[in-house]
Amino acid sequence: MSNFLWALKFLTIIPIDREDRIKPKNFSHVVYWFPVVGFCIGIFLCLSYLPLYAFFPPLVTNALIILVSIVITGALHLDGLADTCDGIWGGWNKEKRLEIMKDSRIGSFGAIGLISIIGLKYASFLSIGEIPATNISPFSGCIACVSCSISPVVIHKCVALMVMPVVGRWAQVCAAGVSTYARNESGTGSFITGGTTRIQVFYASVFPLALFWFFYHLYGFAIFAIIIIFTLGWIWYIKKKIGGMTGDTLGATNEIAELVFLLSLLIF
Repeated sequence: MSNFLWALKFLTIIPIDREDRIKPKNFSHVVYWFPVVGFCIGIFLCLSYLPLYAFFPPLVTNALIILVSIVITGALHLDGLADTCDGIWGGWNKEKRLEIMKDSRIGSFGAIGLISIIGLKYASFLSIGEIPATNISPFSGCIACVSCSISPVVIHKCVALMVMPVVGRWAQVCAAGVSTYARNESGTGSFITGGTTRIQVFYASVFPLALFWFFYHLYGFAIFAIIIIFTLGWIWYIKKKIGGMTGDTLGATNEIAELVFLLSLLIF
């Protein structure tokens, strides 16, 4: 449990172990819990969405739940996205890009990246309706039980909220497992990138695949395939720019994978 609790503490703002007593026995085993922590975040978002939906109009509710998703993670991944945008597109070589990414100040590329990702997430989440894919999934029985009291649109949005954080945390494991650490000195992402292997990426993929099958049946495998393709393409692009991953680029990978998931739902 120490590995799970440490991952939960690292990826969220939940006040666990304020005295910093929990230490994972093996940092390479912590990444197995990343998708599970993502699911815990998703359940929290789902439970938060229902009361918000009861009191506010849909447009406001969707905006508030995006805000809640940012708050529960302490904006950790969005900070990485902003730094990544500033560094990747603001520098002219590897050394300058890495130097810019260490700067705590936000630049124009970072601001544009934040506005774009949050805006697209909001628009995509707002557009989710009654997704036909779930009607033939094992989850369809659950829909029939509660659809008399809850709108199918709300149910499908809750499902998206549960799966979205899982996708983002899995993408971080994938990026760490197929890449190396870009910096010479240690940093936030060094222990994740240095200890994650392709075998661990394979095992960490079992839980997300099971969720996709349960909620979206065969369509889920197609959605997951799209996410894999975009994640690997993003990893290749980052490795071309700075030679590997950092803590910032892992955070950016999380945000981009979550957006690709929402967009993929709209495709199907």
